[in-house]
Amino acid sequence: MSKKVLLALLSLGLPALPALSQEQIKPVYSIWDVTMGQPLSQARDGDVGAIACGTDGGPPGQELRSFNDYMTCAPEASGLREVYFTYDDEQDYITLALEVAYQFLKGGTSVYAQPVIVSLLVDEAGIVQGRRIVTDDRTTDYDRRNAYTLIRNFKARYGQWSLSCNDLPMQDGEQPVGKQFVHELCTGQSPDGQTRIVIEASYLRKKGQRAISQETQQVNKGYFESQTRYEEVLVPYDPKMAS
Repeated sequence: MSKKVLLALLSLGLPALPALSQEQIKPVYSIWDVTMGQPLSQARDGDVGAIACGTDGGPPGQELRSFNDYMTCAPEASGLREVYFTYDDEQDYITLALEVAYQFLKGGTSVYAQPVIVSLLVDEAGIVQGRRIVTDDRTTDYDRRNAYTLIRNFKARYGQWSLSCNDLPMQDGEQPVGKQFVHELCTGQSPDGQTRIVIEASYLRKKGQRAISQETQQVNKGYFESQTRYEEVLVPYDPKMAS
């Protein structure tokens, strides 16, 4: 659907959107379309939105004109370079317009309807050695609060990988959010032994994040950490856990 057609529907009171609500909004190129072990050139610049150097799963760093500019990005301790990208702009635009009437529709750069930051891990020769997905904090309070639940989808997706999952204890200064404290770490390896994965989820208050302001006695909205971090890499590399 073109932007012009969509705008026309919006101006007419969204008469055709109920039918569209049953369509899956799929990006032209997503993080799941990447074939690890193949050159980064498999990702075409025109099929994505922004391209930039990654910041360990955080917001974009230095903007790149092309995936071919990956050597501009500083290597991580592993020697791999993180290349951030977003899903294509037109899909983002269409999704935004649809969400005017259907908030449950999630397009843009998302995984299982959760806003995320995606990036590729590339070696010096330009071969994709891994992919990284981290839930995006730059979203609504509702999406942030539910970010930790994304680990459930990943555990289901990789159910055949014999994942080993453990609940991590509270660290110094950490507190539950209400009565809930989640810090789960899963590790695994593909059945063929060629790929390693780490998935980590947390829902907690970090040291200094108080539910109630001591000054105003009002609720501190958003004072919590809710995150899922996923990293998959080819052997002999090791996936990085959250710092």
